[in-house]
Formats: sequence, structure tokens, C-alpha cells
Amino acid sequence: MKKIVTIAIIILAGFATRSHAQGFKLGLGVEGALPVGALKSAYNVGAGLTIRAAFGIDDASAVTLTSGAIAFLPKDLSNLGIDTKAQLNIPVKAGYKYKFGGNFYGIAEAGATIVRSYYSDSNGDLQSVGSTHFTYAPGVGVELGGFDASIRYEGYQGAGFMGLRVGFNF
Repeated sequence: MKKIVTIAIIILAGFATRSHAQGFKLGLGVEGALPVGALKSAYNVGAGLTIRAAFGIDDASAVTLTSGAIAFLPKDLSNLGIDTKAQLNIPVKAGYKYKFGGNFYGIAEAGATIVRSYYSDSNGDLQSVGSTHFTYAPGVGVELGGFDASIRYEGYQGAGFMGLRVGFNF
């Protein structure tokens, strides 16, 4: 897990030396997430931070690289004998972004999400289980100057969430 995140950071840092004239943008975003599918049965909402690099191909399109962390807050499942704590998702996605005209764009990304779920065992000790899943995330958004807002569906392994990202591009 640490290796994937480290590699993503090194790639982003390497491309950060490119100038804006070459079509490079780096954006930081705040995420909000509403679980759907299997994820909805155990978690209410999620929130996190992401970083997105966009490498311009031409005036209308760019290749993207996105990573960050999104934490999901659990529902109360104590009536089922389950003491769920939280789930942490760390996506590492590459994609394509296309401006439709004006400030609106479509984006499609795919990659891997590292999922770490936390729970209490029968002794009350905190435990966790982890896995990595193929992830896909189609969405639409709008850019106004450096401000960037988008909505997407992000899915993996029979679960997923509707995500809202509000960020700023440098």
C-alpha cells in the first residue's frame, strides 16, 4: 500500500516541475461521499482529501492521475453483533478528462483502491482487514478559474459511492 502511494507521489512531484504553459495542473480537493450498493449496508457517509494532476494533451483534453484518502463512517450495527469502526479507501487512478465546451467537462478514471476496514473483535480490540480492488469512476464537472467541482460514481467489487469533489487547481 505504501509503495503504491509513494510511487504516485513521486510521479506527481516529477510532473510538477512542468510549467502551466505545457498544460500541467495540480489540484487539491475535498471529497464528500454517499455509499451505494454493499457499502451502504455498513456505512453512512464518507469524506476525505484528494490530489489530482492533469497533463494537458490539447485545449480540450487531459490525462489525469488522482490519489488521496476517503474515510467512511459506520452505521450502528450493534443489534447484529457487529462493531464496525470505519473504512479507509485510498484510490490510485489514471484517467482522461475532456472539456465539452465552456467550463464543463467529463472525466473517466480507472485504477486500484486500497480498502482498509476497521472493527472491534470479541475482546474489544481494534482489528483491521485490507484488500485492493479494481476501481472505475466516471463523472462530470465544471471549472471556473482555479475552482473545480465534480460529481462521480466510483465503483469497486460490488460496492461504491456517489462522490462530490470540490477543489482548487494550481
